[in-house]
Amino acid sequence: MFHIAQQSEWQASQADGEYRPASLKTEGFIHFSYPHQWRLTLQRYYQGQSGLVLLHIDETALPAGLKVENGFPHLYASLPCSAVTRAEPLTPLRDLTIALHRGIRPTAEELRGIQADLVVLPELPWHRWCPAQPERDPQDEDLGRAEEQSRVARDSGKWLLGGSLLGRRNTALLYSPQGELKLRYEKIHLPQEPGFWEANHYDPGQAGPRVCDDLGFPLGIQLCSDIQRPFGSMFLRAQGAAAILLPRATERGTYPNWRLVMQAMARLSGCYLLSVNRPDLDAPPIGGPSVVIGPDGEVLAESTESWLTWTLRHDEIVKARAEYPGYLTVPHQLYAQAWAGV
Repeated sequence: MFHIAQQSEWQASQADGEYRPASLKTEGFIHFSYPHQWRLTLQRYYQGQSGLVLLHIDETALPAGLKVENGFPHLYASLPCSAVTRAEPLTPLRDLTIALHRGIRPTAEELRGIQADLVVLPELPWHRWCPAQPERDPQDEDLGRAEEQSRVARDSGKWLLGGSLLGRRNTALLYSPQGELKLRYEKIHLPQEPGFWEANHYDPGQAGPRVCDDLGFPLGIQLCSDIQRPFGSMFLRAQGAAAILLPRATERGTYPNWRLVMQAMARLSGCYLLSVNRPDLDAPPIGGPSVVIGPDGEVLAESTESWLTWTLRHDEIVKARAEYPGYLTVPHQLYAQAWAGV
């Protein structure tokens, strides 16, 4: 379980070994959250606040008085400091401006001129579209492309979501403005058809997507065909993601079908969904707009221009999660047990 605290209050509690926030006196209990709850709690009640820490709590070390009410755990007693296994500093929340770029090899100079916190590139930037042919080529490896993307992020001072072929896996790579790799995700669902012989070229990822909090807006990644299955999007939602970034390489004529699926995934997950396609290509006929979809499933912006910029707002996530179907409880353990039996 988790609790969000002011770092100063948490540090002050070390003297007597008991943490007693104001809510213990005013409401009679301490608010806790389960893993899928704390990020939304942060968005709902702590916008604009700095100096926060996330307390990781060992439930077995708690005193009597823990109750689950309205789906949240509450402790009707002071919290022993010994029950806290980690105090993790939290990045202050901010609304986040993202630029989607329909280009595969931008320069640092180009990125510096864009008014955005994060630049998102299409699927496999810096690479030719190698799955167009069934046969693999020695050039269809990383060959320093990931390192070059790190340098571009550092030299531009921008967050950058790129990607490369690493160890035969189609891997999305999120770099900080210092060029540090902060999040990676390996594509799981691989098409195998003319123009998209992806199973010939790389292996499926073996790990579920994770959430990155370092930008002040909880983000997750899916890659192209992953969005055609709901599992990754809902797994990100279960972790408290507020936006899903979707680099893709899709055919121009199929865009209406992709947009329908993306709208459904945004609404079901209660997340923003932002997707950017590779530039136009004739064989196969890749192309189609970048798109920004709100957490209610509404298309907010579409463009076939090189750049599309949009600002993500925390209050829109809070609103969507409070409305139907956003407020519906997801029985994670039940689903996990059911899947284990398939």
